[in-house]
Amino acid sequence: MKKINIIILIICTIILIIVSITTVIKKRPDLENIYLSSDRDSSFDQLKQNNNYYFDSQNLDIYLIIEVKHLTTEDEIKVQWEKIENSSCKIIQKNIVNPEQKGSGKIIISLVKKNDMYPPGNYNVRIYLNGGSKISKKFYISDKI
Repeated sequence: MKKINIIILIICTIILIIVSITTVIKKRPDLENIYLSSDRDSSFDQLKQNNNYYFDSQNLDIYLIIEVKHLTTEDEIKVQWEKIENSSCKIIQKNIVNPEQKGSGKIIISLVKKNDMYPPGNYNVRIYLNGGSKISKKFYISDKI
């Protein structure tokens, strides 16, 4: 075999290996972070600056904003909202999200009010991705107006 044919064969083999590796390596779905906010249209930069998870019972709405990466239509996000009372957790709301298309971005879920207000107290929100626990955040709702 001529030297040029060997070089072409080596280059083709390297290209084939690179294409195979990039095709096989699939980006895993992930929840990058979660934020709580009364403004559903906040940017990630604004949300990252605000770690204050204190709300009042008259807040217009409380949103969970989930920053997601590489989700597919086969993935499932479960959200569990809990009220903490006497060192125990009572589940007050559950949400299940199945993405309609693959990609990255944000998913927004709101906490439902009772009698047009949020009961004051300590809360926790837990997020699960495909059955595995991923992230949780504690927050507080004040009865002060």
